[in-house]
Amino acid sequence: MNQQKSSSSTSLLPITPEIIRWSYDVFLSFRGEDVRKTFVDHLYVALQQKGINTFKDSEKLEKGNSISPGLMRAIEESRISLIIFSKNYANSRWCLDEVAKIMECKNVKGQIVIPVFYDVDPSTVRKQKSSFEEAFNNYEDCFKVQKWRGALEEAANLSGWDLPNTSNAHEAIVIKQIVEDIMARLGSQRHTKNGENLVGIESRMQKVYKMLGMGSGGVRFVGILGMSGVGKTTLARVIYDNIRSHFEGSCFLHEVRDRSAKQGLEHLQAILLSEILVMKDVNINNLYEGVNMQIQRLQYKKVLLVLDDVDHVDQLDVLARKREWFGHGSRVIITTKDKHLLVEHEVEKIYRMTTLNKDESLQLFKLYAFKKNRLMDEFRDVSAQIIRHCDGLPLALKVLGSFLYGRDLDEWTSEVERLEQIPEDRIVKKLELCFNRLNRIEQKILLDIVCFFIGKKKQSVTRILESFNFSPVIGIKVLMEKSLITVSQGRIQVHQLIQEMCWYIIRQEASDDPRRYSRLWLPHHISHVLAGDLGTEKIEGMSLNWAFAQEVNVSSAAFTQMSRLRFLSIQNKNVHQGPNFLPGELRWFNWHAYPSRSLPVSFQGEKLVGLKLKDSGIIQLWQGSKVLGKLKYINLSESRKLVRTPDFSGIPNLERLVLEGCVNLVEINFSVRDLRRLVLLNLKNCRNLKTLPKIIQLESLEVLILSGCLKLKKLSIIKEEMNRLSQVYLEGTGLRELPESIENFSGVTLINLSNCKDLENLPSSIFRLKRLRTLDLSGCSRLEELSDDLGLLVGLKELHCDDTAIRTLPSSISQLKNLKHLSLRGCKNALGLQVWTSLILSRLFGKGHNSMGLVFPNLSGLCSLTKLDISDCNISDGRILSNLGFLPSLEEVNLGKNNFVDIPSASINGLSRLKVVELVGCKRLEIFPELPSSIEEVYADECTSLRSTGIDQLSKYPMLYRVSLTQCHQLVKNEPDVAIIDSLWNHMLKVSKYSSLYMYTFVNSRIYNIYCMI
Repeated sequence: MNQQKSSSSTSLLPITPEIIRWSYDVFLSFRGEDVRKTFVDHLYVALQQKGINTFKDSEKLEKGNSISPGLMRAIEESRISLIIFSKNYANSRWCLDEVAKIMECKNVKGQIVIPVFYDVDPSTVRKQKSSFEEAFNNYEDCFKVQKWRGALEEAANLSGWDLPNTSNAHEAIVIKQIVEDIMARLGSQRHTKNGENLVGIESRMQKVYKMLGMGSGGVRFVGILGMSGVGKTTLARVIYDNIRSHFEGSCFLHEVRDRSAKQGLEHLQAILLSEILVMKDVNINNLYEGVNMQIQRLQYKKVLLVLDDVDHVDQLDVLARKREWFGHGSRVIITTKDKHLLVEHEVEKIYRMTTLNKDESLQLFKLYAFKKNRLMDEFRDVSAQIIRHCDGLPLALKVLGSFLYGRDLDEWTSEVERLEQIPEDRIVKKLELCFNRLNRIEQKILLDIVCFFIGKKKQSVTRILESFNFSPVIGIKVLMEKSLITVSQGRIQVHQLIQEMCWYIIRQEASDDPRRYSRLWLPHHISHVLAGDLGTEKIEGMSLNWAFAQEVNVSSAAFTQMSRLRFLSIQNKNVHQGPNFLPGELRWFNWHAYPSRSLPVSFQGEKLVGLKLKDSGIIQLWQGSKVLGKLKYINLSESRKLVRTPDFSGIPNLERLVLEGCVNLVEINFSVRDLRRLVLLNLKNCRNLKTLPKIIQLESLEVLILSGCLKLKKLSIIKEEMNRLSQVYLEGTGLRELPESIENFSGVTLINLSNCKDLENLPSSIFRLKRLRTLDLSGCSRLEELSDDLGLLVGLKELHCDDTAIRTLPSSISQLKNLKHLSLRGCKNALGLQVWTSLILSRLFGKGHNSMGLVFPNLSGLCSLTKLDISDCNISDGRILSNLGFLPSLEEVNLGKNNFVDIPSASINGLSRLKVVELVGCKRLEIFPELPSSIEEVYADECTSLRSTGIDQLSKYPMLYRVSLTQCHQLVKNEPDVAIIDSLWNHMLKVSKYSSLYMYTFVNSRIYNIYCMI
């Protein structure tokens, strides 16, 4: 039987994931008196016999002129609408409302629509002729007519069944073919009913549907990634059931990991072929035979394949190795906990399954705990506790919700208390499977992270784990790929239930005896062990954080028995006694506010890698020289009693030395100069430090911080080239000069000398630093000039000279073609700025005129300059600003707090990239300059003499969205400009490019407030 083809539209339209809570498979729309007891009844029975859930309205309902709300819902909740057009179909307003609603659902929600032309020609329906025309003659006064006509025309253009024009159109044959067509669209099996328990599934489906690209050709693999219990399988199953009817064959191969281990991959190959090809008794003797059979039978077939819970690439190699195995348009969905598996298999699109948010968690929990979407008031608080415990994991919400269903409040409360000690067994066992598949080192890393490092910076954690020889770079990556940890904003996070699983493992290994735990993380356990000298050789690490408010007593021999202790972190000021003994296995020692004056004399520290004793009572770490060959990190910051550093000669591998805030430190041991592997030296705010070793040769140093060393007058002589040094912070020091040997900082990109009040000049050698990108001289109030060698800094991008005594700028500044930011704010004595007047006057009155007797450099060389700040520079003649026109890349200019009356339009109007102009505090300014069309923001507050904005044609400024004119009192006296201001506000309200807009302006007694939220 041929189907009528009245348009180019395909009959197999993709089901859009917006409609997923289907109540019905098929909705039947028909004229009851024409076909109810004949064609429709036979069709309805045939559909029901095939298990297709079909909505057919009751004969009793077909009364009145208005379609019922219940019928509307039935249309919306049906996957397919079948419209049976008969001669008298248009005689019913009810039927016409139905077809209008059906076409709306098709266009908005992607519903499949199939027309059946029973005893009427498609053109009759499309053009409303014959009986349809007669019916519409009675409706011309109805406001719905155009909507009905459009719906009929659109429906008649769809591909469907044309009985009058079909040869051998026996009803039984046609009905059989219609049912087969619908079954093909829906899939040969019953699809999942996306019921009320599938909370939060819709938004996640949308994202995966986009990745699947159902409308595109080719073969596409999509991965669904996430931790155990997060709902990967559920999501894949719902998607599978919704789209399988669009493929020539489909298979959902669940639990690949378990079934491949128990039944073998050959068995899974047989199931895959059996379901896709609809064959029984597929026999496969070996994997090679199975692969060949898949290629031969599936390479030209459009298939949908879901491989659920894959945990090894071998499984993919056997079941879906290459895209060429499948026909054009095929889709393969893989669910897994291992991201690397997907990357290794070159899966194009990966959707990382997220846990439920707070509202979704509450909704799902209610459905299992109360069997309804309502929360009983007396259970509200305890429910909130359980939901926090589950942390958005659907598995946990379902398990605990089901367990608590029907129990009273006391039982709920008891369960919450129990969960704090013992996690729910079914949840733990599910998660523990992931842990057991890690290798020994990966397990150690995960346990360490859960007990000690949640919320810590990944970089810092990596450094600590390296001290244990755990190879953390790859280890952390594996844990991330297996969805056991995440990294957010550079910090490591672990799901609450994975934390509990790890704690459970530690407790189980030690038979719930804290003295024998491999790791101690609970404050009361740590306090008990330390105070009672109860530690054992089983303890490898402990961490006491700030949250524990009680005082902790430490036995003098507290660590004597902890022979395997490798990690000790005490971040708590309530520990007032230090240890007399530390174990030799200790690799990382972190004790905030360490109370002792030095480390225990007996502690050799042969394996110590990291030592962090911030805010400690240390006076001197140790006496004499100590050999600590593995020590890489020392941090004694804020140790206010520290007077001198130890001898570093026995620490050849030291990489980071942080003594920030050691305000009484007066001496740095000379041996620091020979630390060839030192990367960071931080002596910030060591206010009493007067000298450094005379000579340094730190060839690996990357960052040098001496900021705030007020009494430091000289830098060391740099004996050798230090090409790794990139950042030097010297702000706020007492330096009077820099050594000529500073040119050995050959790799430096940033030098900060701001607020060096005693610095009078710079050595010429500093201008030979070819890699220098940022030079900050702000606040160097005695610095009067820059050498003409400034032009040698060809790579310089930022130059800050705010609040200096610089009186002139060298002509070579024009050679800084890469300079992006120049700031001279507050240089009131900057005569070099005043000579801009000379330049302008010489152009106006001839080259011989030079009222200042100076020659200002040509700014045209600063072709990359984007930001210029010359505010508060005592500029009184606006004509000198004409030189701004030679800065083609300028985007921001600050001219505030100067004394000019006007600004030549040519100085700013020609700057085609200018976005921001600041004129705040220009109290003598009377008229705005003409602005370029690129302008976005104008700030002219406190321009008390401003009489005119100059913004008379707003169409010139399409990007303008912010203007601030507070305390511009003279503007109100000029009524035309007040009108322009009003127009300006209206103009900015129309700006839609920006997400938000705020404006506050006060002009005498008028207040303008504008809020524009897009």
